[in-house]
Amino acid sequence: MVADGEGFLQPIIDQNKCIECGMCMRTCPALRDVPKQSDEQKAFAMISHQDRTMSSSGGAFSVFSRIILNHGGIVFGATLDNNLQCRHIGIENVADLSRLRGAKYVQSDIGSTFLEVKKNLLKNRKVLFSGTPCQVAGLYSYLGKRYDDLLVTLDLICHGVPNQRTLDSYLKKLSFAKQKKVTDFLFRKMDSWSIIPSVKYNNGKWERLDLWENAYMDAFFKGITFRESCFNCKYCNLNRQGTFTIADFWGVGGGLLPFKENIAQGVSLVIDNQGKMSGYIDEISQLAYIEERPLSEAVEKQHNLKLPMQRCPERNFAIRLMLDDNVSLFEFAKQCGLPHKKTIKHFFVRTVKNMIDRLGLYNLYKTVSYKMGKTS
Repeated sequence: MVADGEGFLQPIIDQNKCIECGMCMRTCPALRDVPKQSDEQKAFAMISHQDRTMSSSGGAFSVFSRIILNHGGIVFGATLDNNLQCRHIGIENVADLSRLRGAKYVQSDIGSTFLEVKKNLLKNRKVLFSGTPCQVAGLYSYLGKRYDDLLVTLDLICHGVPNQRTLDSYLKKLSFAKQKKVTDFLFRKMDSWSIIPSVKYNNGKWERLDLWENAYMDAFFKGITFRESCFNCKYCNLNRQGTFTIADFWGVGGGLLPFKENIAQGVSLVIDNQGKMSGYIDEISQLAYIEERPLSEAVEKQHNLKLPMQRCPERNFAIRLMLDDNVSLFEFAKQCGLPHKKTIKHFFVRTVKNMIDRLGLYNLYKTVSYKMGKTS
């Protein structure tokens, strides 16, 4: 894999080693039709009370991970390492789950993970792999079969992916603007259901990001820093590749069927794609609250279960700006039409939210705002 001019890793054939067997073309998930999955998908809402205050959503990833680890298995997922590089790693005990928890809105480096997955499967060991749908499809393509009795895959409902170089450039610009080195980064608030990111500087303090400081995530949700193939993603539908699909359960209880559990700290959506939930439901019920919900409710507010993100005209321009060392983060946000300037409305909203947070009423605020159809 070699980085292109924008920083996205692209597959390159080494002509010095190629024997022209055609295996790479036959197994590449981008060149293959997406295998048809079960027509009997079921949707579930899941809340792990022990995990969701340490998770981006309801803790579904942690629940499945605990089950696999309790059976002596190994769990592979994305981590943001000490150098703030996103890569896949394997863990073998519950104490290391914190390394994999939380959303990472950047493409992870798979490295030798597929090799490690296969090595463990051949030892008859249970394995969990979590990643984007294309990563899950790539894993199955590499393995050649599903190993259903041993392998559990969790595919994420994915908006699209920026690359590591873009994230590096953003953090560099942020450090320069604040005159403080960024030492840690959270793409989302972990103790409540929110999409607000925060950053830790070398003074040891965590700070929430706002306006131009939050340009990376604002650009993400606008879809202007994604890999080109994301705009034609063939996995943005219900023909999912994983054993289960996981995501935030936006909209749960918003229709005719009430959802009585407290949603303020997050609810996970789990879609059973292969009819495998019956084999896990007893163990899940010991670790979490789980409730079957209509599949239509699960799909309603998940745009990327219907269509890929639409390509914006400023996509190429935005990436060039972010990678340009001479362009400040404020200027990037301004030129890309992202929030960057304080207004009276912004000042009022920020003041009220800060007051709510200081009074310890944030989760009550989230419950009320969620009922009103807001997510941030």
